[in-house]
Amino acid sequence: MRKFVITGIQMRNKGSQAMFLSLYYTLRSLYPDCEVVGFANKYDHPEQYTFNMLPYDDYTRRVFKYHLNKILPLESLLTYSVGLWKKSDKWNGKVPAMEKALREADAIFDASGYTLGSGWSKQAGELLLQTIRIARSYNKKIILMPQSFGPFDWADEDNSEFLARIKDELEYCLKIYAREKEGYDCLTSLGLTNVALSQDMVIREKIFPTANDIHTSLAAKPFDLPPEDSVGFIINQNVFRIGDPDAVLDLYAKILDRLIDNGENVYIINTSTADTNLVNSVLGKVCKPEHIKIISGEHSSPTLIEIISRFKYVVASRYHSVVFAYRSGVPAVILGWASKYTDLAEHFEQQDYVVDIRDPDTGRIFQQIDRMSAEHANESIRIKGALESIQTSSVVREAVSILA
Repeated sequence: MRKFVITGIQMRNKGSQAMFLSLYYTLRSLYPDCEVVGFANKYDHPEQYTFNMLPYDDYTRRVFKYHLNKILPLESLLTYSVGLWKKSDKWNGKVPAMEKALREADAIFDASGYTLGSGWSKQAGELLLQTIRIARSYNKKIILMPQSFGPFDWADEDNSEFLARIKDELEYCLKIYAREKEGYDCLTSLGLTNVALSQDMVIREKIFPTANDIHTSLAAKPFDLPPEDSVGFIINQNVFRIGDPDAVLDLYAKILDRLIDNGENVYIINTSTADTNLVNSVLGKVCKPEHIKIISGEHSSPTLIEIISRFKYVVASRYHSVVFAYRSGVPAVILGWASKYTDLAEHFEQQDYVVDIRDPDTGRIFQQIDRMSAEHANESIRIKGALESIQTSSVVREAVSILA
């Protein structure tokens, strides 16, 4: 029986969850009796899922960093103490279970979205490098599945030492799949030869589960689907980090006002729990908030894909909310700031609908919204054709073949 570990994931961010599910269920289709364990940073109530999750978080990362997993009495005492301090039993018995999973694994697949690049701190990049070091320490093959990399221009005076370490760690990987051309160029500029380009797994893989597949019988929650002639609006808290927060808030409100003035039936939906608190702030700026519906609550990625599939188009700034839309043949007006948005849109001939949130032109955004309102049916046909072409091959199948 083949055994695999999947790292770099979490369940609260539904894009990350979707990458895990694409990888997990495709592996299970290739090896029906295989055992797959998810090492997840953030998840709630693991008993709700039909797969095995173990906590790969700040605590367990420190345990492995300082090799405390090799000193069982000390690890047990420390875990018990941390559990008392945090008032949680989530770590009880988990480090030995992680140790066992790593020892027995045939390979490790990392499904991070984006950690290694100057869009985040070097400390964030260390998370991926630590995962590779753990794979090395257990003498396990590791493949980095499609994710974003770069740019490598941190504000420090000298990045040469860190870049040298990046190259050293990444050279150990059996294969690295860069999701964007920029990431591919950044990695190959370091002299790496184990790099390939691939679209995101959630659009590359045909296989994707339903909500009932991933949840135990008592965990699935009923929900109401929006009408098919509606428009989805998806917020992203990271936009407030990239752009001026007040300007972003005003822009969101102006877009919603435009949609309402155009007679659209608008629904706000969250694809990450991190965005939940922003909804009221945005609605407080809208002229006619009573005309906007909210799809509240936390939904799994399969449920979100089902909901988004009902929209005629979406206005979105979460990367995977656009992925969910494209997977369903739903076009999007994209409020982005990084190459991952333009590269994704180009795969579907949708690059004209990408707006840089760092320097937004409200007039142009309104033009794109009005154009999408008129052309959404044609854009949907174009997206479905591109998706069919993309899914003629599987990056998971390709990665598994490399293991052999």
